[in-house]
Amino acid sequence: MGGERPVRHDWVYLGPGWEEHLRSPPGPDVLPRVTAWREQGRPFAVARQDVPDRDDEVRLSLTLPDRRHLSLHVAMQAVERWLPPPTLQEALDAAPAAWRPALDDVVALGAALDLTVGVFGSLAWQHRSGESFLRPLSDVDLLFTPARWSDVERLLFGLEAVSRRHSVVRLDGEVVLPDGGAVSWRELALEPERIWVTGPRGASPRTLRELRALFPAEP
Repeated sequence: MGGERPVRHDWVYLGPGWEEHLRSPPGPDVLPRVTAWREQGRPFAVARQDVPDRDDEVRLSLTLPDRRHLSLHVAMQAVERWLPPPTLQEALDAAPAAWRPALDDVVALGAALDLTVGVFGSLAWQHRSGESFLRPLSDVDLLFTPARWSDVERLLFGLEAVSRRHSVVRLDGEVVLPDGGAVSWRELALEPERIWVTGPRGASPRTLRELRALFPAEP
C-alpha cells in the first residue's frame, strides 16, 4: 500500500463484512452491484472526499461497463488493501492498438522527465477489471506528479507536442500538486489567471501564481 490512507485515484479492495461500515445510505441498486463486483475480486476507485468527511472515512466510485457511476461512502475499516493508480506502461495492453504510438510517446516523455505516468478513467477501469470500458472516442486520462515547476512546464510542452502528432486519441488528465490538489493539464497549458483545482476535499479556483508557489524554489 502507499501512504497512511488511500487518496483520490487510488484503488481499494473491500474486505469481508464491508457492509457493516457504510457511512452513508447507498443509492438504489448500489449494494447488489457493489457486492457482485467485489465478489469478482475487483477494486473500486477512490473518489474526492467531501469537506465534512472524517479522516477515517473514504468515498469510492464504481464505474460499470455501461457507464453507470455508483458511489459508496464507507469507514476505513471496510478497506482490506489499496493500490496506487496503474502506470500507463502497465495499462498499455488494455489500450487499442491504434493508440499505441501516442501512448508510447507519452511513456517516453515520462521517462525523459523522470516522471511516473499514471492512468485513471476508462483505460484504468479496463486494465483493473478486464471488462470493456473503452470506446473509439474515449479519452486517455493521464496522471502526473512533478516535483518542480520547471518539470510542469516541460511536461505541458511535451504533451502538447504529442497531441499534435497523434490525433487518433485525445490525451486528457491531471497534474497533481504538492499539496495533493490536482488540475487539468490542458487547462494549465492555457495559463489562465485562475484555474479550477480539485483538492483531496472539495474543489476551488486558484491563481496560477498560487500554484507555482506550491513548488520548491529553483535556482
